[in-house]
Amino acid sequence: MLANPAHGWPVWGHDTAVASLRRELAAGRVGHAYLIAGPDGVGKEAFAQAFALALHCQAHPDGDPSAPCGTCLACRKIARGVHPDVQTFSLASQAARAEKQGTKNTSLTIETVREVSATAALRPMEGRWRVLIIEDAETLQDVAQEALLKTLEEPPGSVVLLLLSDDADLLLPTIRSRCRALDLRPLSRASVTAALEAAGVPPDRATEVAALAGGLPGWARRAADDPKLIQRRQEAFERAVAWIGGSSYDRLVAAVRLGDTFTKRRLEVFAELEALLGVWRDALLLHAALPHYLTYRGNAERLSELAREWGMNDLHRAVCAVQTCIADLEANVRPRLALEAMVLQWPTFRLDRT
Repeated sequence: MLANPAHGWPVWGHDTAVASLRRELAAGRVGHAYLIAGPDGVGKEAFAQAFALALHCQAHPDGDPSAPCGTCLACRKIARGVHPDVQTFSLASQAARAEKQGTKNTSLTIETVREVSATAALRPMEGRWRVLIIEDAETLQDVAQEALLKTLEEPPGSVVLLLLSDDADLLLPTIRSRCRALDLRPLSRASVTAALEAAGVPPDRATEVAALAGGLPGWARRAADDPKLIQRRQEAFERAVAWIGGSSYDRLVAAVRLGDTFTKRRLEVFAELEALLGVWRDALLLHAALPHYLTYRGNAERLSELAREWGMNDLHRAVCAVQTCIADLEANVRPRLALEAMVLQWPTFRLDRT
């Protein structure tokens, strides 16, 4: 991990959340439960690890209890994932511990929560705190969330629970109300580029990946080493262009089908809409002669066709329509209604208007 010189924590960006936690640590205030929420790849795992480092560091620089040194024995153990007082529970760890093979592993079960509760009852072995990180918290089954409530309501004094969620709205209100909420937002493209270059990624490659990352440094770090992630982003671009390029009828059919899958594929639907938003926004940027800000730089020629097809107002209306749809879905508007309303706002092709 690399320290961001802006705030001294081994995590890039999220200065507001980092500053808030550092003030609490400096004042000796540590909550029993935190809900760290943000889109997949925004850096929730790195943020949680940095928090654990700050809690367990044995040699805080300049005596600042909110800053981890990164070099003491406790910091090195946490970085390697072997500190006995810092444990992570996730879909991956649940699958590794499962006795039955071939079973679905799409949600955190009550058995995993029982293991969390049993671990929380143990005293720390080496440090002052026992830090329990629950990744994929949005997948907790309702019965598992209810079981977790008991630990949240009566937590041992030495336990800090960190719930990491891609979508906090999927958690019960009673869970959310008992946690200190920390929302991590996507970073600027410049910040993601700087993080990649600091990790040794060549500047040209860093610029390309950062453009596709959508402000998600964790995704960018993985994509810099895994071409398959870039390929999947390109496939999402292709689906978005095909949707836009369909007739008015085909657009509505696609909206209905996607809306009908929203309940079971909530996060995937939002990902499709983000790709769609990126295509419309890129077409608008090309129309405004701002190619340096494109997301899909490698598809500039195809995007130029959209930019030539419609005017600035048409493209702006389409961008706003997608943004409104995303906001409506987050506000629990009926998915089919939200998606149909979106496509009806899109401009039609000249051929359709004749």
